[in-house]
Amino acid sequence: MRKYYMLSLVIISISFLGFGCSSTDQVNSSGSNYEEVPMPEQALSFEYPEPDVWAKYPGGSDAVLEHIKMNSIIPEKARLEGYSGHLLITYVVDKEGKASMAEVLRSPHDSITSLYEDIIDKMHRWEPAVLDGEPIEQRYVISSHFREGETQ
Repeated sequence: MRKYYMLSLVIISISFLGFGCSSTDQVNSSGSNYEEVPMPEQALSFEYPEPDVWAKYPGGSDAVLEHIKMNSIIPEKARLEGYSGHLLITYVVDKEGKASMAEVLRSPHDSITSLYEDIIDKMHRWEPAVLDGEPIEQRYVISSHFREGETQ
C-alpha cells in the first residue's frame, strides 16, 4: 500500500501575506485561471529580484501545493532505508514559464531528491514573472519535513 505523507511547505504555502496577489485574474486566452505565486522577501536576491508581477501558475499556490502533494509518494528505497528529515529544494521558473534548474540544498534521501526533481519537471507551464515589462526568471523554494510512519 502506498502511503502519502503530509508536507509542511512552509515557504511556498504562506507567502501571500503582504504581496497583494491577484486571485481571480484570467491572464491567458485559453481560459485557464493563472494566479500569482509570490515568494517571501527572504527568497529574493540580486539575481532574482522582486518582480512587478510574480510568476503565475494555473490555479495559483493552492494548485502548486496540490501538484506537489499528489505526486509525493515516498519511494520504496527510501522506505526501506529510512527517510526522516528535512527537504529544501529551489527551482527557477524561467522566462518561458518552465520550472527547471532544481537545486537540492538538503534532503533526507537520494530517492526523495529524485522524486522532487521529477515533480518540479512535471509542473504545468507557468506564466513568467515580469519586471519592467519584460519576463524574468524567478526562484521558488520547497521546504518539507518527512517523518517515517506519518501518513495522510
